[in-house]
Amino acid sequence: MNSYLTFKVVNEVFAVNVSNVMEIREYEEPKPVPQKMEFISGLIDFRDEVIPLIDTGLKFNLGKVEASQNSVIVVLNLKKDGEEETFRVAIMADAVSDVIEIEEGRLKTIRHDYKPEYVAGSFKNEETFVLVIDPDQVFTINEVVEMDKIIASAKK
Repeated sequence: MNSYLTFKVVNEVFAVNVSNVMEIREYEEPKPVPQKMEFISGLIDFRDEVIPLIDTGLKFNLGKVEASQNSVIVVLNLKKDGEEETFRVAIMADAVSDVIEIEEGRLKTIRHDYKPEYVAGSFKNEETFVLVIDPDQVFTINEVVEMDKIIASAKK
């Protein structure tokens, strides 16, 4: 059994393994960043560090997430591609749904020609089709390097 946090982005429902989730918090307006990647909304403070706030709708090609009173920020701990080193990002979601326990056998694979690399599979929860993301695959190594540069320049 694996535990997944489900969240809604635009009209889609996604799930991420709870082992990657560090915190769920109310939406807060991020600090603007002058030179940024399209899907970065800005920067937020998280404990003793500054991390990028990702507009998950833009990153997943679903359209911009419009902040509302239900919007939340989910802080994820991710591994850099092929490394043990981790980094943190915050993602915007229209709402967080539930934590669901899923048996490994219920997770269905999706053919590679129909999905991005970061979609690990899917499952059906009641009448809802849920896409399970592999958060370590959401960002390319070039995007991680660029985010590091943005954070470093904001600290100056």
